[in-house]
Amino acid sequence: MAVGYFFDLDGTLYTHRTHDVSSNTIKALNILKEKGNRVFLATSRTMAELDHLPSSLRQFPFDGRILEGGARILDKEGNDLFKVKIPSSSMKQIQDLCQRHGWIWRYSNSFGNFWAVLPTVSAHHAYFKLYLCAPTYTPYTNQEVLNVLIFLNDPSNVEMIKKGVKDCSFVDFRHAVEIREKSVDKINGVNWCKKAFDLSEIYCFGDGENDIDMLKGADHGLCMGNGHPRLKAVADEVIKSVDQDGVYQYLKMNQLI
Repeated sequence: MAVGYFFDLDGTLYTHRTHDVSSNTIKALNILKEKGNRVFLATSRTMAELDHLPSSLRQFPFDGRILEGGARILDKEGNDLFKVKIPSSSMKQIQDLCQRHGWIWRYSNSFGNFWAVLPTVSAHHAYFKLYLCAPTYTPYTNQEVLNVLIFLNDPSNVEMIKKGVKDCSFVDFRHAVEIREKSVDKINGVNWCKKAFDLSEIYCFGDGENDIDMLKGADHGLCMGNGHPRLKAVADEVIKSVDQDGVYQYLKMNQLI
């Protein structure tokens, strides 16, 4: 049985400060693989949002990629292993709420990322700043959906969305809310991989509030030094920040590489 290492992407492996991944981080991932471990990505990003990553990270042979916050799992060849769609009834509630309040929203599926309505310039720029790419405009007409992101002017509207949309789980980013099917979370993707890949032990690394359950459910839950205070509170250990090669330093210090 192999040991599994699961890594969040943004703020863990990848820094938005330079839109890059350090050579030490890639070195660490390669050594983990060479030692016979299984290495996984666990991110809220969609497949399309991986396209503009540095080639060293984009082409790394992860054993699996947990995407869409846990709604989709791909093998190393890019084939779907697991997928959970948002119910059509929930999508109708999302669409109605967004139309009523004039909210900009993005939906994603196996084929890409799409603006459901024409975005404002600020929404487009905010998205591009994060991912160096942007969705195409394709109005929602009952397509398959794995993940929704609603942009909000007023953070208090998140509670309205949680009350108005049934059978879903939510990640609150204050000025945006991510919506997935109610059973979807990164930890469920990790547990699916643990069983499918016959993993004996789990290490999970993250930095955001959406990593809380993943770190709590791991044998070893590691929070980056740049991580959210709530994640630091539940982590087994807080390591150095992404800009200090936190992943590499932790693995080297603990003789895991």
